[in-house]
Amino acid sequence: MARKRRSSPLEHLIRIATRLPAWVSLLLALISYLVLHQFADRPVAVATRPGSAVPANMVEILLHPLLSVLQYAIPIALVFGALVSLLKAFSGRRLAKQYLATPSPQIDALTPFRGRQGTADMSWQQFELLVGQAFRQQGYRVIDGGEDGPDGGVDVHLKKDGKTYLVQCKHWKARSIGVSVVRELYGVMAASGAAGGFVVTSGDFTDDAKVFAHGNSIDLIDGVELDVMLRSAAKSLPEDALRPSETFPGTVSCPRCASPMIKRKARQGVNTGQEFWGCSRYPKCRGIRQI
Repeated sequence: MARKRRSSPLEHLIRIATRLPAWVSLLLALISYLVLHQFADRPVAVATRPGSAVPANMVEILLHPLLSVLQYAIPIALVFGALVSLLKAFSGRRLAKQYLATPSPQIDALTPFRGRQGTADMSWQQFELLVGQAFRQQGYRVIDGGEDGPDGGVDVHLKKDGKTYLVQCKHWKARSIGVSVVRELYGVMAASGAAGGFVVTSGDFTDDAKVFAHGNSIDLIDGVELDVMLRSAAKSLPEDALRPSETFPGTVSCPRCASPMIKRKARQGVNTGQEFWGCSRYPKCRGIRQI
């Protein structure tokens, strides 16, 4: 089995820059250049020592050529990381606009919603950018998932109010996400100390996945809620045009939040086995309607 190539220090610096706000990376680039340039531009005179052929400032002499390179290399790496971060944010906004421009499918209350047609033509990388944009519009700072460490399988990191949240994305090809995916994310959350997690898909989730996620600080976002997240934060549309009940014509609307409802079956209590309409934003919203 081939060993994974170790990243160079500059590659690590670029990765760090992509995780910082772009303005922070650009500010650090400017500061690093100004500081390193002061040392690199300073002439180095050889300081001799009596009775020794080795100059007294040998370390300074050896480091001076390195500083001449680093005064440009470090700022360039930081600027490049900032540009990558800005490009991904721009791509996410563009994908969201394209997604919202795709007509909503005409579905009725008996047809389970599995995401807009717009996600069908996306690659998994584009789907991750779209998901990142959905959270960005909710006030989160979006960071790409890392390749190293215990959270290597996480697609997106989120920051909000000083807390970290982990996001696992499952593209449209995964029509129904099982409990194993949710369990894996829970394990990564425990190892990394994250405050919560999200599993996002343009499909839906099995009942076992929903049961496990409930009470374990994991929110499951299916195709319906992803669509609602993107539309509800679209500033270019009037508020009335963003109501989920208008976004999905023909669906049953939640009496609490007006989101589309999904047909569910009671698994316990006096109504065990009976079907009812449950809010698609469960467990965030527990609105129900009788069938």
